[in-house]
Amino acid sequence: MRVFDSLEAIEADEFAAGTVIAIGKFDGVHLGHHALLDRVATIAESRGLEPLVFTFANNPLSLLRPESCPDSIMSRSQRLQALEAAGVEACVMVPFDAELAEVAADEFVERVLVGQLRVRHVCVGADFRFGHGGKGDPALLETMGERLGFTVDISPDVEDPAVGKVSSSRVRAAILQGDVATAARMMGRFAALRGEVVHGDARGREIGFPTANLGGEVEGLRPADGVYAGWALVEGDPTAREAAISVGANVTFDPEGEPRVEAFLLDYSGDLYGRAIELRFVERLRGMVAFESVDELLVRMREDVRETQTILLGKNAEFRAVI
Repeated sequence: MRVFDSLEAIEADEFAAGTVIAIGKFDGVHLGHHALLDRVATIAESRGLEPLVFTFANNPLSLLRPESCPDSIMSRSQRLQALEAAGVEACVMVPFDAELAEVAADEFVERVLVGQLRVRHVCVGADFRFGHGGKGDPALLETMGERLGFTVDISPDVEDPAVGKVSSSRVRAAILQGDVATAARMMGRFAALRGEVVHGDARGREIGFPTANLGGEVEGLRPADGVYAGWALVEGDPTAREAAISVGANVTFDPEGEPRVEAFLLDYSGDLYGRAIELRFVERLRGMVAFESVDELLVRMREDVRETQTILLGKNAEFRAVI
């Protein structure tokens, strides 16, 4: 996938053949986004144009109203990986900064969409807003398209028969509530955290359950505290490993301790320190519990492992991208 991280990086003749553009935040790259991307690809093929995604490296609210800006479901690299997996061939992902925030809606259409990106057709959601003060909307796009020679598709919401409307806000809420199964249903992929394995307090190793602790700059949205069944993908290892994943403080040993993310890989042995690992959350087993003794904790951990194996049995281990 070709990625352009600034408008200045786009050569004058880069999109000379004309483009079909999907515009949006694409946080979570959920099934609604997939429908939009499929529409773009179909139109581009039928009209001999190039499909293109235009998005921002950061949520515009992080600049405009930081106090109201929600946590991102995915990091920049996770979004790009998901877009590429969805078949996107070219993506313009630019930072939303003070200069861009001042660009009027009509100027954005004329200078960026038409002038640089050579748009011939644009696909957006019904609630799409753009330009200084959010004054641009699909109606403005349609009006300007008649004058400047491009057409507009307004994509309807995608409804899941079991969970209803699919949206980034609903995916985010599900993850934050620990309902990772619903989040996965809406995204078409498992919610994931990615980071480097760092040294912990070694308690897991001492009691026979050595864990990989995520540290450094962890990518992705952390789900609610609890224990989860999931997959672990270790850098350089093509095999998806079954994992019982703990999110939150170790309330049995250190109730006031810092929240952490650690995973017990059921079928792995070896040194993981310093390696990148991605944890994909399939289903929540339980909340965090303070046990009266180590023996009680061990009984519960063995049960967590059995439940993890049962849940993952038959689940699609290929439902992932190798890091």
